[in-house]
Amino acid sequence: MKECGSMKVQSRRELISKLVNEQGFASLEFLAEKCGVSTQTIRRDLQALCDDNMITRHHGGASPNSSLLNTSYDVRRISLLPEKRELAAEAVRQIAPNRMLFLSAGSTMEVVAQELKKLSSICVLTNNLHAAMHLYREENIDLFMSCGQVRKSNGGIVGTNSIDFVSNFRVDYMIMGIGAISPDGLLLEYDYNEGLLMRRMMQNANKVILVTDSTKYERNATVKVAHLSDVDILVTDQEPPVAIADICSSNNVRVVIPHGMHEDK
Repeated sequence: MKECGSMKVQSRRELISKLVNEQGFASLEFLAEKCGVSTQTIRRDLQALCDDNMITRHHGGASPNSSLLNTSYDVRRISLLPEKRELAAEAVRQIAPNRMLFLSAGSTMEVVAQELKKLSSICVLTNNLHAAMHLYREENIDLFMSCGQVRKSNGGIVGTNSIDFVSNFRVDYMIMGIGAISPDGLLLEYDYNEGLLMRRMMQNANKVILVTDSTKYERNATVKVAHLSDVDILVTDQEPPVAIADICSSNNVRVVIPHGMHEDK
């Protein structure tokens, strides 16, 4: 049912912003149906709202823009899922067999866990409950989990006990996602305790692999985890912005883009 095909541009964009905030994630098709316009028009509206810092634009839709609260896990779990699978597969291709690695919390890392099942003889240490559910029955994977408080927002386990746990290990790799990347290369998260744990994981890994899609360059978060220069490999879906690319180049951060991923989001 078309609800507002004749509305003015400003009124339509106000409705779009309202719908995005209510839904958590709103697809192009959903918004086009609600507004009675084409998906091409919705794309232009989303870009304008994104430019005004009202929403965060994604491939296929949009989510609310907030530096304090992350989009719900269930929304992030399905958002950009095909892209996440390609990124996850590329990240796992960077891992040699018979190695030990940290795996951080987050929806992208849950997809990485599914790809890790294809490897042989690896040891995974994680604070990610969702990832652990994919790995615990795998005969070829030794799985260790941290203890502490479980975050209801994403199933990540955090706290001083988790930090103490990871401090006992020196691993070959850390595979991590991130909430946001600032223009000057800061890696940012939404939760203070999760940020502290991720920082310790990075410090105790020989090589850090950051897996992120290009929307993270458009987001804001408040907790500093580290800097992009602390990363060894950036697995992403398209060429990063010039400032980020310069940081990678000057700090020997290898940028890996899976073959066939779309350049234009």
